[in-house]
Amino acid sequence: MDFLLNCGISEDILRKVEVNNSKQTILDAEWNMERVVSSIDYLSRIGIKQINKILINRFDIVLRGEKNLKEKFEKIGTKELVDKINKDIKNICYLDKY
Repeated sequence: MDFLLNCGISEDILRKVEVNNSKQTILDAEWNMERVVSSIDYLSRIGIKQINKILINRFDIVLRGEKNLKEKFEKIGTKELVDKINKDIKNICYLDKY
């Protein structure tokens, strides 16, 4: 998971990610580094400020890949959903509905 350090994720956040996610999720991330990095980059580009919380609590979101995330955000309404997620991380659940 050290590849996350190159994405600007701190060592403290990295430790929390490793503690709060299953071993299988961690392995999936390591096998799909490019997908994870592209997802983090996409979330950052659209203005998500809760990336650390997403990584810690909902790592499955970044395992979806940029293409999948982009489709879901566009289907729901990117600006509206970004605003909702930035106000309350629990709103990330909207991505599960579409």
